[in-house]
Amino acid sequence: MNEATPPGDPSRETVDFSKLPPIPESGSPRSAEWWLAQKHLRSKKGEAFLSLVTVLSIVGVVAGVAILNWVIGVMTGFEVDLRDKILGANAHVITRRYSGYVVDAQRVSDSIEEIQGVRAAAPFVYGEAMIRTPGHEGGGVVFKGIDPERHGDVTALMSSLDFGPAGELTTDEAKLEIFRSLADPIAPPEWDDEGSPMPGIIIGRVLAQTLDVGPGQLVTVVNPIGGGMGPMGVPMPSVGQFRIAATYHSGMYEYDSKWTYVHNTTAQDFMNRGEAWDGIEVALDDIDDAVAVSERISDTLGYPFYSSHWMETHAKLFDALRLEKYVMGLILSMIVFVAALLIVTTLIMLVITKAREIAILKAMGAGRGSILRIFVIEGSLIGLIGTIVGTILGVAGCFFLRWYGYPLETDVYYLSELPVVIDPRNIITIAVGAFTICFIATLYPAYRASLLDPVEGLRYE
Repeated sequence: MNEATPPGDPSRETVDFSKLPPIPESGSPRSAEWWLAQKHLRSKKGEAFLSLVTVLSIVGVVAGVAILNWVIGVMTGFEVDLRDKILGANAHVITRRYSGYVVDAQRVSDSIEEIQGVRAAAPFVYGEAMIRTPGHEGGGVVFKGIDPERHGDVTALMSSLDFGPAGELTTDEAKLEIFRSLADPIAPPEWDDEGSPMPGIIIGRVLAQTLDVGPGQLVTVVNPIGGGMGPMGVPMPSVGQFRIAATYHSGMYEYDSKWTYVHNTTAQDFMNRGEAWDGIEVALDDIDDAVAVSERISDTLGYPFYSSHWMETHAKLFDALRLEKYVMGLILSMIVFVAALLIVTTLIMLVITKAREIAILKAMGAGRGSILRIFVIEGSLIGLIGTIVGTILGVAGCFFLRWYGYPLETDVYYLSELPVVIDPRNIITIAVGAFTICFIATLYPAYRASLLDPVEGLRYE
């Protein structure tokens, strides 16, 4: 006979002391509260539906957290990839003069390179022109003069060169040689016996396909106002012929189809600039430090120089991308909100089914705070398990997408495969946000449970 069974009372059930809650330490009932919370979430006979709702709550949190990580990872990948491509074709900071062109560009470039945070600086000449070949109209292009000795350290143009007169460019030495060749006239290809050397020009792959030309072939560039004023005071165009030194592929259609590059002196001669430059391009050690470095450059050079950084130049584009990411994240967060509603449902059902136990605990002296904590712990456990599992699946899915390299249509997108960036800050933000939503969802049903009157809970027992 079990010692817990009074003699002479066989109708009383025996008590399994291993299933009783732990005896709390003096003044600390927390261990008993945790024990009760865990017992409530475990499956029992007659409570299969309640267990199913609990599982669905966890699955909902897992799905919401995992999908949020996947989508935010992909959208961050698009943002970072687009930023890298834009900054690959443009400098981080551009310094100009209010009063016109820069006439002492080499001295100004050297002064800028001495400023903290600046990696390199190079002068440039900028203009717009029209380009064509016999039978093909290329339309308007950006005609940019660069310093081959400096420009390779400022933008990614040199690394994006893909084809030269001798074929595909696969080494840095070959690309550097193409850059340096812009200072001298480019010889015609071997099959062009009647051709003569011409100044070199670098054009994008898309523009080369549009004009149906390749390295070594001639293109005609027209500057509508480069010839000065005519007899009637009307600007006269200037026309020049150039041989393609190489083609480049930046991955951005806007640049590959419009931007052309020549040597600085060639651009100055063609555009009648004399010894003047449009400004100085600056590359930074840290692109996120653009605001501070831009201010240091302006302060160092003083008036009439001023500087603008990439965050200003492309502010609208990146603001739109960030807004899109935030809105998408907010929409997908609805999955977590639905899961939170399931947690509320689970806890309300627990309060209903455990009303007798709550009444007994209160009759034994348990306070409202203790009952509230028990149900908060139950809901928090559901949210914590779902958040942890969802985060693991989300990160694993991002790694898989990046490894798999999901292909994209290059005719539609500016890149060939799906970009995925795993940013720890996004992962932590999603996890903390999901758990916070789940925690808040536990407060109302836990509060209602703490208000239960023990007399009402035991009335029909």
